[in-house]
Amino acid sequence: MVIATALLASSLVNPSSIIDRSVSELTYKSVDGRETKAVLSMPTGPGPFPLIVTVHGGNSEKPYGYLRTMAAPNNVSSIVNDLNKEPWAILAVSYRNGFMNLGDDDVIAGIRFGKTLPKIDKSRVALVGGSHGGYKVLQAGVRMGTEIRCISAGSPWMVDPVTFMAADATKPPFSRIAPEVRAKLTSQAKSLYSQVLRREGSEAKAEEFLRAHSALDQSAKIKSPLLLLTSHADESVPHVLVEPLYNRMRSQNQSVEIFTVSKSPHGFYWGREEGGGDARGIRGRMTPEQELEVRETSKNLIGFLKKHLK
Repeated sequence: MVIATALLASSLVNPSSIIDRSVSELTYKSVDGRETKAVLSMPTGPGPFPLIVTVHGGNSEKPYGYLRTMAAPNNVSSIVNDLNKEPWAILAVSYRNGFMNLGDDDVIAGIRFGKTLPKIDKSRVALVGGSHGGYKVLQAGVRMGTEIRCISAGSPWMVDPVTFMAADATKPPFSRIAPEVRAKLTSQAKSLYSQVLRREGSEAKAEEFLRAHSALDQSAKIKSPLLLLTSHADESVPHVLVEPLYNRMRSQNQSVEIFTVSKSPHGFYWGREEGGGDARGIRGRMTPEQELEVRETSKNLIGFLKKHLK
């Protein structure tokens, strides 16, 4: 349901480099009928256009203002601006709060809603998510198979919840993480595991639940080419916790790529700060090296999408 529509304002960042687009605030129904917010940025012209579905991080439902920064040209996310320079429709979807719950279904419902929109080529749909949104797009890839043309996951949260919650912190991959970061992550993992154990009722059922929600365990079901974006400076989702998914999919002869930067903190895959300013000298301000890494990340992401959406 369209509840508001507006044309791209000329005051937004780099308007001369971005073609006119219409931006609409939408709602769609999830599997249980719950209304969920979305924002659509549509190129001018008759189409049909490929569809990029973007999924935010944070594990919390976002308002329209935030979703606009995930779909429309804006002064927050340089990579979303770069996506808008291409002849693609961009749909930012949200999802309800919670841990491994119906929020996954909200995202899948949003993807399928996007495929029904006018001027969309439903055979060319790509997913781009970061952090918790990276987890969401991987889960969508596991469950949707060839409905999706390709997937990019930036620093995807907890690709293997079994390792994250139950691994020996003195052994790899946790032993490869700086002690202060490892302590923060293991504390988070302990809290999350207690929730799962309480909900599932036993350690055996908890492990079964986590393996069913593990992109690593379920990786053979991902039928779409995958691009992983990671950073050695990311303290929220360290590179070493994502790398096993790349290695597993390579060993299974699946189409997977990984692009890794060195200096950028969590959120670099959007060209924005997300989840803290853990590697910047001044919170929210990129160094020249980080700016270069964001540009290279965008170049790799755009190239990947062009290759698989052509």
